[in-house]
Amino acid sequence: MVSSTKYGLDLRIDEAVRAIRRAKKILVVCHVNPDGDTLGCLLALGLAFLQMGKKATLLSQDGVPTRFQFLPGSELILSETTEAADVAIAVDCGSRQQMGTAQKAFFRAKTTVQVDHHDFGASFGKIQILENEASAVGEIAYELLHALKAEITPAIATCLLTSIIIDTGSFRFSNIRAKTFDICGKLIACGVDLQHLIEEAYWTRSVASIKLTSHVMLNMESSADGALVWAVAYQKDFKRFGAKISDADAVADDLRSVEGSKIAVVFRQTEKGNYRVSLRSKHGINVAEVAREFGGGGHHNSAGCSIQPSQKKKLLQSLQSLNG
Repeated sequence: MVSSTKYGLDLRIDEAVRAIRRAKKILVVCHVNPDGDTLGCLLALGLAFLQMGKKATLLSQDGVPTRFQFLPGSELILSETTEAADVAIAVDCGSRQQMGTAQKAFFRAKTTVQVDHHDFGASFGKIQILENEASAVGEIAYELLHALKAEITPAIATCLLTSIIIDTGSFRFSNIRAKTFDICGKLIACGVDLQHLIEEAYWTRSVASIKLTSHVMLNMESSADGALVWAVAYQKDFKRFGAKISDADAVADDLRSVEGSKIAVVFRQTEKGNYRVSLRSKHGINVAEVAREFGGGGHHNSAGCSIQPSQKKKLLQSLQSLNG
């Protein structure tokens, strides 16, 4: 994806603003296995549209993970709908496949909008608001709401800040830019308790998640040189600890912290026996390249895909080749 120029980004936001203002019914969709970035944007836009008098439908194939149910408006999110919207907006989706079953409702809309920041994505919306330099989609959603002259309430600000906190690793990752802090400052000024929000969004984890992570980490494997590390969370593990598939979200970042590692991989077994794969890397290694090879996508240092069990060995070999 080519980085958007300021003029080009503004032009596409203006197109979206015109479509949104004309619309009576708006659908907002997030990606499968939703994280705080996609959910924060989904809710921020949804709450703003409701505030503007629109009929807003918020859709997430996999619902809302327990750790993000504290977000304002999370109870409004549906897992399916038969609604036909005037405008449908996909947030943080690098490809149409990332919407999962929600893509059917998305493409029923008269006008489709893609709001995304992935380095390596496949454009699919009629109107594309794409800025790969943004640390989180929350930055782009903020600009869209600003262009709409929407009031940024404490609830909306909380959702947008959650997006940024999650995708910057609580302001630890290299994707942060000066504009990130500028937007955060404006959102905090709306009345958000930043310390409390960081505790809720980033540092608070369930007992089931911690037990699952500990078990999976104990059984991790690595390449001979230790540069590639991986672990598998099986269905039996989820059942043993009473955990959900989203409870394994933190494992990838924990693996990335292993001394000597450059690439970290987590395989999460679904109920159908396939794997959802989370990829993390250091030192500029482009794991999104491998994710795309297997039908996924993402960023240089954070990507994902879904594979069959028979593809596991090939994926690890592809990742190993990235490290030379």
